[in-house]
Amino acid sequence: MIPVALVLALFGGGPAAHQEPVVATHYFCWYRWPDEHFDALGQHFPAPERVDWSDPGWHERQFRDMAACGIDVALMVWWGAPGAYDRPGLRFSRGSLAPMLAAWRRLRRAGKPAPAIGLFYDTTTLRNGTRGVEPAGAGADLTTAEGLELFTRTVTDFYAELPPEAWGRLDGRPLVVLYSAGFAARWDQGLGEHLRDAFAARFPGERPLLVADTSWGRIGQDLSCQWGTALDGPWVGDGVVQLGPGYDDRPVPGRHTPVREREDGAFYAFGWQAALRARPRLVLIETWNEFHESTGIAESEEYGRRYLDLTREWVARLRREDDPGPPIVLRHPQPLPRPDLSWGEEAAGAASVVADFAAPERSLGLRPVAVADGPFERAGGALRSRGPIAGGISYLYFQVSDHWRFDQAGDFELVIEQSSGPGLGVQYDSARDEPPLHGAYAPAEPAGPPADLSGGGRRWVFHLPGARLADRENGGADFRLVLRDAPVAVRRLELRPRAPSR
Repeated sequence: MIPVALVLALFGGGPAAHQEPVVATHYFCWYRWPDEHFDALGQHFPAPERVDWSDPGWHERQFRDMAACGIDVALMVWWGAPGAYDRPGLRFSRGSLAPMLAAWRRLRRAGKPAPAIGLFYDTTTLRNGTRGVEPAGAGADLTTAEGLELFTRTVTDFYAELPPEAWGRLDGRPLVVLYSAGFAARWDQGLGEHLRDAFAARFPGERPLLVADTSWGRIGQDLSCQWGTALDGPWVGDGVVQLGPGYDDRPVPGRHTPVREREDGAFYAFGWQAALRARPRLVLIETWNEFHESTGIAESEEYGRRYLDLTREWVARLRREDDPGPPIVLRHPQPLPRPDLSWGEEAAGAASVVADFAAPERSLGLRPVAVADGPFERAGGALRSRGPIAGGISYLYFQVSDHWRFDQAGDFELVIEQSSGPGLGVQYDSARDEPPLHGAYAPAEPAGPPADLSGGGRRWVFHLPGARLADRENGGADFRLVLRDAPVAVRRLELRPRAPSR
């Protein structure tokens, strides 16, 4: 048997001899014509009948194009989960690895370049319902032995299907890139080290390089990343830049996410300029082919091969350490919001909007929004947060009827009647063009300490100056309650214009 170190040297999978940045992209391989993920597409394949996750030929064509662009690692979007590999909707994940590997080997044996295969852990599988486990709405608790086994085996099962020479690596270590934390119930700062220990136990001599979405906080990761850059703009972290070409999910039913115009490639170039200025170790291109959300740079009917050409040019400039050039000025510096007019028409012209959980018939034009990092339940005349309180933080999201206010800067006052729980904060969609995300999560200031209510609980008043209310928070929300350390129950919220001070 050839020693692993020699194999890695021969196939380029080991530590790089120089410090060129690694360029990786999220590879969505869940498509199969005509009935798997072919609904509600915003981008379209030029020859859809040839698209099949079980066909090595399809993967080979994708890998050829990636390699021609200078992409080093195809981050397979992994929906595999121990005990649920054959579950409908998930079987493509493990099933596509063998044909993907066959495509990789075919290219390498022909002496042609091919991207290595890395892991983008789509943590949606941490939600119980995705795996067919009850309670369906809950998430895995990654502080327990069972939760840690699920988490670490999801990663190691992926790499067990591939030979080490095919592994996508950074600094010689296999890449593990994590999606959002919002689908887990709990986790702690030891999660990264648990993963490294489990990986080393299964693959002696190997320790993964963990790149975690910022939503995880501190879990012992090596690097951080941030999903959403195809919509919100490039993210520059310590050693990592994540960027994308644009975003448009209008074909997907029920969504009202803002649109990020591509501006004929200017938005993509804007992101690459940030990468050239930062000179990172890792560039993440979001995405290769998430065609439902129109974030793909792969060949499509809409854009042809234009974004392949642009990627090749920018990657070459990155590796030459070129000057980024004059700063690009975008026509639309922020995503273009889309109003959700499907509900709340009765709130048009009202003096205020109300969500009353003790007397639901009194609610008008204000509703909670279920989001992965803000699960809730209605019980006992209140809206109750249901975690995750992992890392000491969770949220409750709310949306204002766009018939009442939409994308109009104004000053408002938010009154919250809290039934139980510790203190809370508010972050709202504001007109401030500043981090984070161009003011979409601006902190609101309390008008003063909370007042005790005669029937128990507390009454908070927050000031929301310059509120934009353009549905730009997660789930199309306009504001969220920030909860720390323990669950919270609220029974009534009212949002009203704030009277001008005299």
